[in-house]
Amino acid sequence: MPRPSRHSADRQPGRGPGGRPGGAWLPVLLLVGQRLFRRLRGRRAADDGGPKPLPEPSAKPLPQPSAKPSPQPSAKPPPEDRPSAHRHPTATATAVRSLRRAADRAGGAVVRLGSFWRPQPIPEPDEPPPPPIELVRFLRECGTALCLAGETTDRVQQVIVELGERYGMHQVHALVLPTGVFVRVGDGPGAVVDFAPVRGEPLGLDQVGELYRFLEELYDHPMPPEEGTERLRRLKSLPPRFPVVLRVLGYTLLTIGLGLITYPSQTAVLGYAVLGVAVGALRELVGGPLRMFSLALPVIAAVLVTVLAYRYSGPLLGENPTKLVIPPLLAFLPGAALTMGMMELSAGSMVSGTSRLAYGLSTLVLLVFGITVGTSLMRLHPVVEGADADAIGSWAPWAGVLLLGVGHALNSSAPLRTLPWLLLVLAVAEAVQLLGQSFSDAVLGAFLGGATLPLIARIVESRRGAPPAQVTFLPAFWMLVPGSLTLTGVGELIAGDSSHGLLTSVNALLTVVAVALGVMVGASLLRGGRAMA
Repeated sequence: MPRPSRHSADRQPGRGPGGRPGGAWLPVLLLVGQRLFRRLRGRRAADDGGPKPLPEPSAKPLPQPSAKPSPQPSAKPPPEDRPSAHRHPTATATAVRSLRRAADRAGGAVVRLGSFWRPQPIPEPDEPPPPPIELVRFLRECGTALCLAGETTDRVQQVIVELGERYGMHQVHALVLPTGVFVRVGDGPGAVVDFAPVRGEPLGLDQVGELYRFLEELYDHPMPPEEGTERLRRLKSLPPRFPVVLRVLGYTLLTIGLGLITYPSQTAVLGYAVLGVAVGALRELVGGPLRMFSLALPVIAAVLVTVLAYRYSGPLLGENPTKLVIPPLLAFLPGAALTMGMMELSAGSMVSGTSRLAYGLSTLVLLVFGITVGTSLMRLHPVVEGADADAIGSWAPWAGVLLLGVGHALNSSAPLRTLPWLLLVLAVAEAVQLLGQSFSDAVLGAFLGGATLPLIARIVESRRGAPPAQVTFLPAFWMLVPGSLTLTGVGELIAGDSSHGLLTSVNALLTVVAVALGVMVGASLLRGGRAMA
């Protein structure tokens, strides 16, 4: 019997070298090899004469040893029958071992080749982690604060996206309306969406300045969203900088300043002052203990101003009462809303622009309704119209600009250190407007004033110690918009003076378009200059 190979104990069926799988067809090769090995083994046994049987035990008794055993010659087997401990393996066994090694190598090669052909599983893309909810809330709070600061909706959307990129979120989407802010961070199932309505009173000029400085700080050094949200909430809840008396005084100065610009008269200044104090006190009452009447405040103020003007302006001042009605209602004039609505419509923000225009027109209707009610209440009292007093002079508009600046600072809580810069922007805007009117008409003056306003506000902002551009832009923008013209035109249409009222309304509409177009042109020039720089 041939000795088993020393390699056979290390191999197992179906395994290659080193214990690796031999492939799907390796068992077939091993079975064929085993059968071949058995056949060769049987042939070798037949050539050697077959296995020799063991000798049968003899039945004869063993011979008794003698005293002197006779020496017998040792029988030596023939050389060919003598077993050899160092017999070399035959060629058949060597061939079988070679065949097994070749089969193992072939199986390993097949396994390695199959690993290339086998389809590899496609790894599923790792979904990015969901954005932190605190960051979404923080971006939403920034959007609502900017809406309360008087920014346009497209600019608010741009700021939200830029802040998201500063925090590493490149998939930030925002939908901003005048009454609500939608923010979405991320795409797919892991996106986070948040919404907040825009509620509360418009921010004061001091709050606007703090807001824009806070945003500049975020652009340079982003802070944790929780800390930023808390700072915004504290900013929105800041109390007015000045007490009630100074705020009422500021509103009175605003009334006199607008009166000096629209209808400068020596005797009318006293009427402006009295009506300004009345409306300023009414606004403080409705904003405090009488908050329940806030929705009807435009109507109540229009009725109060009309009654006082028609009852006392003629007999005491000798002035036409219709000249005194508009300036005290400046806080409710929708010129800014109408102009911003035209700007947003021109920029493609259809929903925001339409809603602002609808709001402005509804406010006009409420004011006209209040004036009509006040006029009907005073029909029984005779109105004595005196001759119009002499105009104050050519310096009246500049005095009005000065009073407008001081009135804005007191009524809108602007820091007093910003007053010189505010007066500078107002004076430049008024000068450019008057220059345009001298060349053509009020429409060209409004366009040139609107185009100059963003540029001069940005130039002032770049000076050391100057306030943010929005702090000086808002009062000057309010001075340019023709809210008084719009109210006058609509009032004349309702009163029955169709020809004059229609002409005034058309002029007001053209002025609104001119201011909106001018502001957009100035802002685009400013962005173009930054891009070139």
